[in-house]
Amino acid sequence: MNISDSPPSSAADLHHVALFELMPADVRRLVEASFTRARFNFGEVIVSEGDEANALFVIESGTARVIKTGDHGEEVPLNVLHPGDLFGERALLEPGGRRSATVRASSPMEALRLDRAVLEALIRSEPQVAHFLELHTRRHELRDFLREYTAFADLSPEGMRILLEGLVRKSLKAGEVVIRQGEPAGPMYVVRDGRLRAYIDRDGMREQRMYMRRGDFFGEVSLLQGTARTASVEAVSDCELWELDPELFAQLVAENPKFRDLIEQRISQYDYRRVAHVPLDFAEELLPADAGGPEVLSEDQTHSVAQLAGQVEEDGDLGGFVRPRRRIRRFPHVFQVDEMDCGAASLAIVCRYYGRNVSLSRIRDTVHTAIDGTSLLGIARGAESIGLAVRTAKVSKSRIDEMPLPAIAHWEGNHWFVVYAVDRDRVRVSDPAFGRRRLKRSDFESKWSGYAAFFAYTDALEEAPEENSRVRWLLGFFKPYRRALLTALLLALLAAGAEMLIPVLSKFIVDDVIRDQDSQLLTLLVGGMFGALGLTVIVTLAQRLLLSRIAVHVDRASLDMLSEKLLALPMSYFHARRTGDIERRLNGMRVIRQFLVQQGVQAVAAAAQLAVAIAIMFAFSWSLAILYLATAPLYGLLMWFSRSRLRPTYDALEEAWGKYQSRQIDSIKGIETVKAMGAESSLQRLLLGQFNNLSDKLYRADLTVMLYDAALQLVSFLSLALFLWVGALEAVHGRLTVGELVSFNALVLLANAPIVTVLMLWDQLQYSSILLGRLNDILEQEPEQGEDRSALTPVRSLSGHVRFQRMSFEYPGTANARVLDEIDFEVRPGARVAIVGRSGSGKTTLIKCLSGLLVPTSGAIVFDGADLTALDMRQLRRHIGFVLQDNHMFDATIAENIAFGEGQPDLERVIWAARVANAAEFIERLPLGYETRIGETGLLLSGGQRQRVAIARAVYHRPPVLVFDEATSALDSESERAVKENLDELLEGRTSFVIAHRLSTVRDADIILVLEKGRLVERGSHDELMERQGLYYYLCSQQLAN
Repeated sequence: MNISDSPPSSAADLHHVALFELMPADVRRLVEASFTRARFNFGEVIVSEGDEANALFVIESGTARVIKTGDHGEEVPLNVLHPGDLFGERALLEPGGRRSATVRASSPMEALRLDRAVLEALIRSEPQVAHFLELHTRRHELRDFLREYTAFADLSPEGMRILLEGLVRKSLKAGEVVIRQGEPAGPMYVVRDGRLRAYIDRDGMREQRMYMRRGDFFGEVSLLQGTARTASVEAVSDCELWELDPELFAQLVAENPKFRDLIEQRISQYDYRRVAHVPLDFAEELLPADAGGPEVLSEDQTHSVAQLAGQVEEDGDLGGFVRPRRRIRRFPHVFQVDEMDCGAASLAIVCRYYGRNVSLSRIRDTVHTAIDGTSLLGIARGAESIGLAVRTAKVSKSRIDEMPLPAIAHWEGNHWFVVYAVDRDRVRVSDPAFGRRRLKRSDFESKWSGYAAFFAYTDALEEAPEENSRVRWLLGFFKPYRRALLTALLLALLAAGAEMLIPVLSKFIVDDVIRDQDSQLLTLLVGGMFGALGLTVIVTLAQRLLLSRIAVHVDRASLDMLSEKLLALPMSYFHARRTGDIERRLNGMRVIRQFLVQQGVQAVAAAAQLAVAIAIMFAFSWSLAILYLATAPLYGLLMWFSRSRLRPTYDALEEAWGKYQSRQIDSIKGIETVKAMGAESSLQRLLLGQFNNLSDKLYRADLTVMLYDAALQLVSFLSLALFLWVGALEAVHGRLTVGELVSFNALVLLANAPIVTVLMLWDQLQYSSILLGRLNDILEQEPEQGEDRSALTPVRSLSGHVRFQRMSFEYPGTANARVLDEIDFEVRPGARVAIVGRSGSGKTTLIKCLSGLLVPTSGAIVFDGADLTALDMRQLRRHIGFVLQDNHMFDATIAENIAFGEGQPDLERVIWAARVANAAEFIERLPLGYETRIGETGLLLSGGQRQRVAIARAVYHRPPVLVFDEATSALDSESERAVKENLDELLEGRTSFVIAHRLSTVRDADIILVLEKGRLVERGSHDELMERQGLYYYLCSQQLAN
């Protein structure tokens, strides 16, 4: 920018500037003499939005653009300035005022500049200058408002001038009525600020017809048609309006065709037969706190790896990248939860190596594990987000010894594990599937793909969230039953004590009864044994009844909690896991409960029984008691064997069962396709091959358990034989009576039983810990909209105004192109929107983002002015009716399927919805009608019947927004036409989005959006798009040709 101190060439240069036209000649001459000249090049920024105002400008030659930054960083053009235009004056009138917009030269430009200091001096000497500036500023403020917020932005300059000169400001208080139904025609109003509603009075009832906010206008109907006011308009909140006199309105209509077209187009969109939906931003003032239920029907309605290319170093510098943060004595290990978790579990192992116990669920989310596993790119990005420095490389096998360790390596084309040591002939790995392993170097080299990830510790890792206790949440279920569990424990101890009386009494039988031939004492002792046995049975029965009651309550509470947690998770959780895996997670809760409630008390009782037995042993013989305790290390060795061998065995077995079960479910669901293709034999071979893999794991698990049981029995037998031998020697030498020997051996047998019980429970503990880890996968997940939902905006009503603001979506953890890219469009309430495009263009993804089932990667989706992410999505979806491509029928009656989500279906509403969907005809022919059971255990419906039931389900609540994704693709032409005719009436006043491949079904849409490879390439009506002869024209031509 070049600035000259020379004044303007002549007073005439400023004479026609609007501001100076209002000033007296002497004041104008004083102001003109204070300007300096400035020159700007094309594209140069003259003032920047947000900067402090320091001058005002008058354009002498050239042009400039006025630009404002939108909500998402986009540039919003407001105006084009020409010679004689003034700008920058508004911010100067406020102390510390800042620029509200950017002005950029759109050609070489010269302007006259008046600095703030000079202007302030002028105002002090001539106060009239400030008055004229304020008048000019208000005029420009109105102009910018009309262009930015109203439908008058495209008016001709002359039409805009009439508006600017004719609009008069008017204020309203909340509840004040500005127009009354039946009054003669009066002014037209433009809403500057606030909210209003239009209503009509009919038969003593008030029916809402329209809701208005900033930028809307009203009152034009009676003026254009020369009739009385057709509706009343009331302020919902305090409002500021601009009022346009009827004479000026008539002048605009007569002299400005664009204005007349705009008014006529607006009037044609009115539908006085329909009750308007309450918009989301009006709900707080207009709806009661418990509003938001279904709309009430009127009487007439009730009856009618390749991803890595270009991102991985090839044999780069591998040295000096990783060293542990602190020395650890044993390399850590983490077992994978599911088969596809190996990448996430490997990264969890690396985190533990650096001293941070990061949750596997958290890591799984950061690396974006899906059903097909985790990519190297996902591992790298996940490690960086957790706080590790990471580098990926493809390493030649000759450089294995140079690799910095630990490293995550890709094995056999479908598995990840951690390499933590490389020897001359062995490679030691921590395998999430099998535990720590030692592989032959030749085997490792032959099966390793060469891809690896290397890591380094950073301080950011200390901020990564650590894994919560796996048991803490579980103990909460048992807290209410602490007294009952304590009672069960005392009963178990009583039973154990009564059982210990038998070996003690046997000593007196051998030593006293047989020696003294005392039959009376024998009867007494045997009676005592029977009494102890009876007490044991009664107490054990009472304990089990008590535990059964606890188990029922815990099952109910845990299932309710898990169901709530599972249903609160986002769709991404279900997309990334197999159905069988999720099902086994839920079933695992019962196994864990059984272990804790029944075997847990049993374990404590067994420990108590063991302690009592050992105490009695010491009372009989210190030497034999110490000898018995000397066998304890053998049992400890068995426990170590169980942990190191049985746990990974059970883990692998659990994974294989989940995978096999998912395959079975998939086969049963697709049995019609199997039969149609005659593929029974190939499917049988596939299932058999998968079961062979499972049977191998079953065999290894059974063999391991049998070896464990055999070793346990061998230790028990050897300990008993040892005591018989040593005890007999003690009795021979007179240090032990025969009765004490018999009693001691009975005690050994009774003590071995609780040891075996504890060891078997230890075995069960390994299995339960695996199941607990799988349950933690549910509990550690973040709910769809977080734990605290108090900050979310409740959605009690919706008008159907939807705006996509530069919205993009891509699946996380992949290097693929965006599925949706910079989608930007706006839909007014009641508009019918068709979405078309080739297969894979992103149509279904778009409507899933619309409902919040998928979260946009960038940009925003706005409902009634509120960002989708700030709304309570559960409530939002109750106001959106969906018919998706895959219409699932629940195992329930037809009525319950149509009214799904309600405890008691409204039969009148169900029948109405079925008639709209053209489903009533086939439903009412069924013997049980709407009470016919469908789904898994009921009547099988055809594809067309399922679609019609799904349409009925979508319209049942009469939502203000409807979404149809190939909703009639399975219907014949006659049924499709009947459904379309019924829906046309329903869709009046409702916003609808329709995806269809048959383009003949979307001809009547208000706007057609054409997608191509995730981008919005065309938009407009059918006729407009056909005239343009673009992609839509081509798609239509192809269908007509076929």
